Amino acid sequence: MNDEMFRKSLIEITNSDLLNEFVNKIFKYRLKDNEYIYMQYKIIYKSIVLNIYDNSNKNRFKAYVFSLEDFKNNDENVMYINVKTCYQKYVEKKTKNKLYLLGALLMSKDNKEKRDIIDSLFDNSIKNIFINNFI
Repeated sequence: MNDEMFRKSLIEITNSDLLNEFVNKIFKYRLKDNEYIYMQYKIIYKSIVLNIYDNSNKNRFKAYVFSLEDFKNNDENVMYINVKTCYQKYVEKKTKNKLYLLGALLMSKDNKEKRDIIDSLFDNSIKNIFINNFI
Protein backbone atom coordinates (compact mmCIF):
# COMPACT_ATOMS: atom_id res chain seq x y z
CA MET A 1 0.00 0.00 0.00
CA ASN A 2 1.08 3.58 -0.63
CA ASP A 3 0.92 4.41 3.07
CA GLU A 4 4.04 6.59 3.23
CA MET A 5 2.88 8.70 0.28
CA PHE A 6 -0.49 9.13 1.97
CA ARG A 7 1.11 10.03 5.32
CA LYS A 8 3.26 12.71 3.69
CA SER A 9 0.23 14.10 1.87
CA LEU A 10 -1.77 14.33 5.09
CA ILE A 11 1.06 16.15 6.87
CA GLU A 12 1.33 18.67 4.03
CA ILE A 13 -2.46 19.12 3.89
CA THR A 14 -2.51 19.79 7.62
CA ASN A 15 0.42 22.21 7.43
CA SER A 16 -1.29 24.04 4.56
CA ASP A 17 -4.51 24.44 6.57
CA LEU A 18 -6.46 22.30 4.10
CA LEU A 19 -7.49 19.47 6.42
CA ASN A 20 -11.13 20.56 6.72
CA GLU A 21 -11.44 20.79 2.95
CA PHE A 22 -9.89 17.32 2.55
CA VAL A 23 -12.19 15.78 5.15
CA ASN A 24 -15.24 17.49 3.65
CA LYS A 25 -14.48 16.20 0.14
CA ILE A 26 -13.47 12.63 0.93
CA PHE A 27 -15.42 11.78 4.07
CA LYS A 28 -18.50 13.94 3.39
CA TYR A 29 -18.24 16.13 6.45
CA ARG A 30 -19.56 19.68 6.40
CA LEU A 31 -16.92 21.43 8.45
CA LYS A 32 -16.76 25.21 8.29
CA ASP A 33 -13.52 27.19 8.27
CA ASN A 34 -13.76 27.96 11.98
CA GLU A 35 -14.45 24.34 12.99
CA TYR A 36 -11.65 21.97 13.77
CA ILE A 37 -11.24 18.24 13.97
CA TYR A 38 -8.66 15.90 15.37
CA MET A 39 -7.35 13.29 12.93
CA GLN A 40 -5.01 10.52 13.89
CA TYR A 41 -3.15 8.46 11.30
CA LYS A 42 -1.68 5.11 12.24
CA ILE A 43 -0.62 1.82 10.72
CA ILE A 44 -1.99 -1.28 12.44
CA TYR A 45 -1.41 -4.77 11.04
CA LYS A 46 -0.65 -3.46 7.53
CA SER A 47 -3.80 -1.35 7.57
CA ILE A 48 -4.04 2.45 7.55
CA VAL A 49 -6.35 3.69 10.28
CA LEU A 50 -7.69 7.24 10.27
CA ASN A 51 -9.49 8.27 13.42
CA ILE A 52 -11.49 11.45 13.01
CA TYR A 53 -12.94 13.20 16.02
CA ASP A 54 -15.05 16.30 15.52
CA ASN A 55 -16.05 17.95 18.78
CA SER A 56 -17.72 20.89 17.04
CA ASN A 57 -20.77 18.96 15.88
CA LYS A 58 -22.36 16.38 18.16
CA ASN A 59 -18.96 14.93 19.17
CA ARG A 60 -18.72 12.77 16.08
CA PHE A 61 -16.10 10.05 16.08
CA LYS A 62 -15.41 7.88 13.07
CA ALA A 63 -12.63 5.46 12.22
CA TYR A 64 -11.74 4.61 8.63
CA VAL A 65 -9.62 1.49 8.15
CA PHE A 66 -7.98 1.05 4.74
CA SER A 67 -6.99 -2.59 4.58
CA LEU A 68 -5.88 -5.32 2.20
CA GLU A 69 -8.53 -7.63 3.69
CA ASP A 70 -12.26 -7.70 4.33
CA PHE A 71 -13.55 -7.33 7.87
CA LYS A 72 -17.00 -7.92 9.28
CA ASN A 73 -18.24 -4.88 11.12
CA ASN A 74 -21.23 -4.09 13.29
CA ASP A 75 -20.00 -0.72 14.53
CA GLU A 76 -21.44 2.24 12.61
CA ASN A 77 -18.52 4.39 13.77
CA VAL A 78 -15.91 2.20 12.06
CA MET A 79 -15.74 1.86 8.29
CA TYR A 80 -13.53 -0.79 6.73
CA ILE A 81 -12.37 -0.13 3.18
CA ASN A 82 -10.74 -2.98 1.28
CA VAL A 83 -8.23 -1.22 -1.00
CA LYS A 84 -7.99 -4.24 -3.31
CA THR A 85 -11.74 -4.08 -3.93
CA CYS A 86 -11.56 -0.31 -4.38
CA TYR A 87 -8.79 -0.68 -6.92
CA GLN A 88 -10.68 -3.38 -8.81
CA LYS A 89 -13.78 -1.17 -8.96
CA TYR A 90 -11.63 1.71 -10.23
CA VAL A 91 -10.08 -0.47 -12.96
CA GLU A 92 -13.55 -1.69 -14.00
CA LYS A 93 -14.83 1.95 -13.93
CA LYS A 94 -17.50 0.95 -11.40
CA THR A 95 -17.06 3.65 -8.78
CA LYS A 96 -17.05 7.42 -8.49
CA ASN A 97 -17.21 7.29 -4.68
CA LYS A 98 -14.37 9.51 -3.43
CA LEU A 99 -13.62 7.31 -0.43
CA TYR A 100 -13.25 4.27 -2.68
CA LEU A 101 -11.16 6.23 -5.16
CA LEU A 102 -8.85 7.13 -2.28
CA GLY A 103 -8.66 3.40 -1.49
CA ALA A 104 -7.77 2.71 -5.13
CA LEU A 105 -5.04 5.37 -4.96
CA LEU A 106 -3.56 3.62 -1.94
CA MET A 107 -3.35 0.40 -3.98
CA SER A 108 -2.26 1.70 -7.40
CA LYS A 109 1.35 1.31 -8.48
CA ASP A 110 1.01 2.94 -11.91
CA ASN A 111 1.71 6.70 -12.08
CA LYS A 112 -0.80 7.23 -14.91
CA GLU A 113 -3.53 5.60 -12.81
CA LYS A 114 -2.50 7.58 -9.75
CA ARG A 115 -2.73 10.80 -11.74
CA ASP A 116 -6.16 9.85 -13.08
CA ILE A 117 -7.43 9.05 -9.57
CA ILE A 118 -5.99 12.25 -8.08
CA ASP A 119 -7.57 14.28 -10.91
CA SER A 120 -10.92 12.63 -10.08
CA LEU A 121 -10.59 13.42 -6.38
CA PHE A 122 -9.31 17.00 -6.26
CA ASP A 123 -9.16 20.20 -8.27
CA ASN A 124 -7.01 22.56 -6.22
CA SER A 125 -4.03 22.78 -3.86
CA ILE A 126 -4.83 19.37 -2.38
CA LYS A 127 -4.47 17.92 -5.87
CA ASN A 128 -0.97 19.37 -6.17
CA ILE A 129 0.02 17.97 -2.77
CA PHE A 130 -1.11 14.48 -3.75
CA ILE A 131 0.59 14.68 -7.14
CA ASN A 132 3.86 15.74 -5.50
CA ASN A 133 3.73 12.90 -2.98
CA PHE A 134 2.28 10.06 -5.07
CA ILE A 135 3.92 10.59 -8.47
